Amino acid sequence: MHLTSRIVRLNSALYSRRFYASHSSVPQTIIEKVVQKYADGLPEGKAVKAGDYVMIRPEHVMTHDNTGPVISKFKSIGATKIYKPNQPVFTLDHDVRNRTPKNLQKYANMEEFARNNGVDFYPAGRGIGHQVLVEEGYAFPYTLTDSHSNMYGGVGCVGTPIVRTDAAALWATGKTWWQVPRIVKVELKGRPRARVFNATIEFTGGGVSTLSVDERLTISNMTTEWGALAGVFPVNDVLLNWYNNVVNKLEEERETRCGRQGWGVDRG
Repeated sequence: MHLTSRIVRLNSALYSRRFYASHSSVPQTIIEKVVQKYADGLPEGKAVKAGDYVMIRPEHVMTHDNTGPVISKFKSIGATKIYKPNQPVFTLDHDVRNRTPKNLQKYANMEEFARNNGVDFYPAGRGIGHQVLVEEGYAFPYTLTDSHSNMYGGVGCVGTPIVRTDAAALWATGKTWWQVPRIVKVELKGRPRARVFNATIEFTGGGVSTLSVDERLTISNMTTEWGALAGVFPVNDVLLNWYNNVVNKLEEERETRCGRQGWGVDRG
């Protein structure tokens, strides 16, 4: 989309309340309202709700270095023209340090395809694609954007991942199907505590015992994204029982292997 056109659209949305509304008078969550706005072919009076399968026409669909394979998919389904040229956005950000002739030619082919089809193109070096969509105004409050990130939710935009075949179909038709997911409400109270950058996080409280080891691993893993140096859970019965199961499985595996080899098992 031409920069001037994008500025006009953003200013229009900023000074208008239209983008907040859906066409349903039935109480809905924010997600349901946004999907209602972008749904295609809904029956008259139908209010979108979690669990529904709907056809959607998202505001934008972003592809990065996977643009080449999507182009191949696009051509393989017999498509020859982008349905809505200002819907796709190409942002090259993955293999940017690869300066081999093969990769440079791949990037050049993507840029040529974008130019021939009037698609907005951001070359290698411009920045991370998901950040580009925010900074350039593609991801905007109460819009729906298909790509590969939930990050757009930070600016009130519904972003959802799709695969290459879906992206190719979107280029060709402007729409794709989506099942409205269940909504989990997270209520934030008070103010954030001190920043955790370069800190170590220790998790405490009664809720710890309700978490499985897999859940603890997931949470600890994500502390990296907070800028923390480590995220540590306390040792409790849940963890000890988990390790007992691990030891038992290892013992069984050892016995099985020793049995196959004809060896005795030393349990000392």
